[in-house]
Amino acid sequence: MKKRKFEDANEESALLSEELTASKVEVIASIVLTLGYSLSTLATILAFQEEEEAAQLKSSNSQDQNQQFKQMLKQLHSVNDRLDSIERKLNRF
Repeated sequence: MKKRKFEDANEESALLSEELTASKVEVIASIVLTLGYSLSTLATILAFQEEEEAAQLKSSNSQDQNQQFKQMLKQLHSVNDRLDSIERKLNRF
């Protein structure tokens, strides 16, 4: 009788330890999934930041190029004015 009770107690403790193990595995799996989701979200955020930086750089380059074109236009107007002035002086003679 004692032996049967001892075996039943062992079976219960074995089942209990298995339940705890399954519970632990479930918690670890939940942590891993949460960590994976967090890393995925972080990767997405970083990708968006990279795209935004690239767009800002492109916009900045376009603005710089636009500014350069404006400066070149001013210089061309200045050269054109000088050429007109020279042409008028030449026509006088």
